[in-house]
Amino acid sequence: MAFHFPRLPFIEYSKAAVKHSVGRRFSRHRYLLQNKSTRQQLLREGLFSVHYYPPLKEDRVQVEGDTVAVAQKRYAIPVLLVPPLGVYGWVFDLMTERSLVRYFLAHGFAVYMIDWGRPSNSENYLSLETYTLNWFPKAVAAIRQHSGQAQVSIVGYCMGGLLSLIYTAAEGKNQVKNLVTIASPVNMHQMSSAIGKAYQLFSVPASLLRRVTGFDLNDFDSSLFHVNGKLLSIGFQLTQPTAMLSSYIDLVRNIGNQDYVSRYTTMNEWFTNMPDYPGATMREMIEKFGLANRMNHGHFHIGGRQISFKNIKCALLAIAGDNDAITSIGAASAVITVVGSLDKSFEVVPGGHAGLFTGTQAVKTTWVIVTDWLKRRSGEPVFARNAEANDVKDTGEQPVNTMQNKHEE
Repeated sequence: MAFHFPRLPFIEYSKAAVKHSVGRRFSRHRYLLQNKSTRQQLLREGLFSVHYYPPLKEDRVQVEGDTVAVAQKRYAIPVLLVPPLGVYGWVFDLMTERSLVRYFLAHGFAVYMIDWGRPSNSENYLSLETYTLNWFPKAVAAIRQHSGQAQVSIVGYCMGGLLSLIYTAAEGKNQVKNLVTIASPVNMHQMSSAIGKAYQLFSVPASLLRRVTGFDLNDFDSSLFHVNGKLLSIGFQLTQPTAMLSSYIDLVRNIGNQDYVSRYTTMNEWFTNMPDYPGATMREMIEKFGLANRMNHGHFHIGGRQISFKNIKCALLAIAGDNDAITSIGAASAVITVVGSLDKSFEVVPGGHAGLFTGTQAVKTTWVIVTDWLKRRSGEPVFARNAEANDVKDTGEQPVNTMQNKHEE
């Protein structure tokens, strides 16, 4: 690979290279660009929180080199962004020019986001029931009260999409108008990685063992299944080693460019600083959705409740990447066959597991597809001043017992 040095005097470039090399290691926070949009915290319960992003004040925003005019009209149906458990919520609000939050705001949507927090070993008890039947309904209740709207649209990425499906099937039949899943592996036996093959290989033996001996993963302490975030990060990087190496080489080539170093450091923070995966949830994922592949069958139990994806009647859009090393096209498309929705679509876009969602081309593919799809299903937009008049004002009253209204920069 040929190296193309920047058009800077050698001495100036060398000084900048040393400065940024040292800065990335000892003053990393100065190079991180994520989570910069203004937001308000609506609800917090332990690790879990819900945030609202007020309308943009700018008339135009930059999105990967393109100028987007901020819509003067707003859609009534708010959008709720749901991240995976092994990723922080700021993946929706990366660099200013690659922020899905700002993109939705610019197109006239009211935007909210769930943040699952940073669990540690002491939270290994957090289960799928906690996330989908306890916290998720509280999030939607807070958003409905704050927005004044009876229904929401949900956009879930990876496992965020799976949690959204479970919530919608169990609790959200009348609250969810539109649901978008992005790279969400409903059929885990079809996952691209070796995990999918392993689930297929051990599925029948595990079932026989359980029937003959009564062996059950639920008999084991949840702490045994707790996955440290560092291990998650290593596993994620191993799914795309060539891409990781290539991006690092590009960093070396551009180490004298502060803007490039900041963008690289921000994306790299996603891949190298993942939160832990709670043991109880991981155990359920392996037993119910991995080995037994019950999401692909469309029905299973969570917290003693029967969950059926046939109860999902809202409009559904599922998206997969054509080069996803984790969620294959087959794993993501399986949702179309198990939900009860009549209005359902499946799209394949360019990119891997991260690229299809936040890559440089995602803004022209995934983002456009999702935004146009939601616009057609979110009612007629009204002028912003009328929409704001209908917003629930911040009076300090709490929509639920744990609600907090505070401004965060």
